[in-house]
Formats: sequence, structure tokens, C-alpha cells
Amino acid sequence: MKVLLDQVCKRYTTGWVLRDISKEIESGQRIAVTGPNGSGKSTLIQIVAGYLSNTKGKISYEQEGKAISRDELYKYLAISAAYTELDEELTIEEIFDHISIFKSFHITQLHEFLDLTDFRKQGSKQIRYFSSGMKQRLSLGFAMNMDVPLLILDEPTSFLDDNKKQWYAELLQNYSFDKTIIIASNDAQDIVGCSSTIQL
Repeated sequence: MKVLLDQVCKRYTTGWVLRDISKEIESGQRIAVTGPNGSGKSTLIQIVAGYLSNTKGKISYEQEGKAISRDELYKYLAISAAYTELDEELTIEEIFDHISIFKSFHITQLHEFLDLTDFRKQGSKQIRYFSSGMKQRLSLGFAMNMDVPLLILDEPTSFLDDNKKQWYAELLQNYSFDKTIIIASNDAQDIVGCSSTIQL
């Protein structure tokens, strides 16, 4: 998916968070969004994902020559971020079945997904009993398993230990396919392979 940011700005009551962000992201490109804490990385990610509206500027999306509206974007998007929490009353099995109704998966068999995410013994366990690292690993697993052209990751390894950070890197490599990928992070390990950067 191609994403075009044209002088995107965001203002809250306390002032401007983003000013005049412009970037042409080509289909299949991997982009890093970097900057100090409070610089607006998550705000920009949420605007691109359609979770927040921009105050000024324009964002457009194109998939295989077809313009995609913001209202349709959810069909083409997978995101993993702290503000996209999974329903904690559900189990992995229940979430897997629910999401598969709306999104196509690369891995369509639950047992294979549990192997991929290293949750072989927790498939029937409610998410509310998971640690922060386990929740993040599950969120990443679902996002990367979705067969969509746009993948957005916000601070993808913030709760992962070194072993699971390596797991993330391998997962990203194996399931990037031809996706356009936007990663917000200041961790060099998170953004390995990014061909361009939006510096805030």
C-alpha cells in the first residue's frame, strides 16, 4: 500500500504536537518513525492508522492503483500498539476465531499460531492473566499474521526481553512479505531493515 503524508499537522489544546509532516511511502517500503519522547511518534502512528484525525494537511492511501478511503482503511491495516489492547476476558483461541472472521491470516490453523507465538499451553487462558510481555507478543503475532498490505507497529519490543526481541526480528522478517511497514521506535533493533526515516 502506498501512503502519502502531505503537510500533516496535529494540534491539541496545549499546542502543536506535529507540524508539516510530509512523506511519500511507497508500497512495500519499511519506514521508521523516530524522535525523542513526547515528539509525537505515537500521535503520527495513530493518525496514519485512522485512530486520530489530523488538524491540518492531508493523508491518502492507494492499493494497487485504487484510492482507499479512511473509512475503508481498517480492511487493509494491521496494527500492534499499547493502545490497541486485546479483549482481556477472551482466550487466545477465542480471539483467533473472532479476528479470522474479519481478516485473512497467513497461518490459518490455531495450533500453528500457538507454536509461532510460543503459547502452546496458554491457548485456553484468558488474556487478563498474561504479563505485559506476553500481551505484547500476542499482539505482534496477530498483527503480523494478518494478510493485509499495511502493517503499523508502535514501540513493538518495549515489554520484550532480549530473547523475545530476537523472536520479533525473525517474525518481522518472515511475515513482512510485500507489506508496507511503519515502525515507531527509538530502539535500533526495532527498526532494522527500514529504508527511510521520519525524524520528529
